[in-house]
Amino acid sequence: MIEGHYLFSLEPRTVNDIRALGGNDAADDQRFATAARVSEVNKALYETIVQPAVRAMASEPAAGAMRWAHPNRLRFAAFSDRNPMMWPIPELARRIREQRKPVSPDNPLLQMEKTTSGWIEKLWDIYGHQRDAITEAIFLSTYGSPLVQASVGLNKNGESPGRRTERDLVREASEARRRADLEERFESGTPVDAALRALVFVLRAEDSVDQRAFARLRMLRAAQQTDARPKMSELKLRLADQAMLVRLDEQRAIKAIPKLLPGDAKQRRAWLGALHSVVKTRNLNEESANRLAQIDAQFKAEPDRHIAREGFHG
Repeated sequence: MIEGHYLFSLEPRTVNDIRALGGNDAADDQRFATAARVSEVNKALYETIVQPAVRAMASEPAAGAMRWAHPNRLRFAAFSDRNPMMWPIPELARRIREQRKPVSPDNPLLQMEKTTSGWIEKLWDIYGHQRDAITEAIFLSTYGSPLVQASVGLNKNGESPGRRTERDLVREASEARRRADLEERFESGTPVDAALRALVFVLRAEDSVDQRAFARLRMLRAAQQTDARPKMSELKLRLADQAMLVRLDEQRAIKAIPKLLPGDAKQRRAWLGALHSVVKTRNLNEESANRLAQIDAQFKAEPDRHIAREGFHG
């Protein structure tokens, strides 16, 4: 049931679980909202007051010169072929490559180089930590100030502004059409759909889902006869539909299972036996066990462990 050296699993989580790990809380959201509002105000002031004057005084040659004078460009250009002072470097580099020889490990200059390099690395680490701490302190004290927050129209009555997710009307319309289509499929389908619906219903009570769930799906497919065995891609789509039906109306979906099963009692027992062999590949919790008992009642038969090995068809 497990491929490789690790068991991959997924567990439901909420925003509060993320916050428990040290993520942003309401106060942090308020600070970031304040920073965003201050940025918007500064941008509006610049576009209204400063930008027209800059455009009136600036020209394209001056703007080009300023772009080339930028430190990030200048430091590369200073050591490029455009600098006439760099013309001897290629020849010197060629001679050094030809005459280069490794020094012995006990060379004192080599040891001095390693020691100095270690000191420089530690100094930069210390500088980086101190810089980050100072930057964070400035950010917290500036944008966490009630005066600054109130000056940009936030923190009214002590409420956090919060963030809203924009509505995706196209996605909502697509989901509405799919729901309307699925409304007519609660009582229609094949034994494969019934088994998938029962599998979703039982495992829905589990706290997590892992890669064994996919292995169970392959087991359910392998339990069918070769000529009636659907493709794996088709099985995944049918599983998604049955999961949606269970989410729409759990009890209605389960009560409709008998209408999807064959009339022959032996075949119904075979489907139930295969379902038990798939579900019981892991220890079920109490709620899942109760759900499995409800499925047994819908199939109108006790599970037969031997029938699942004999094969069946729908």
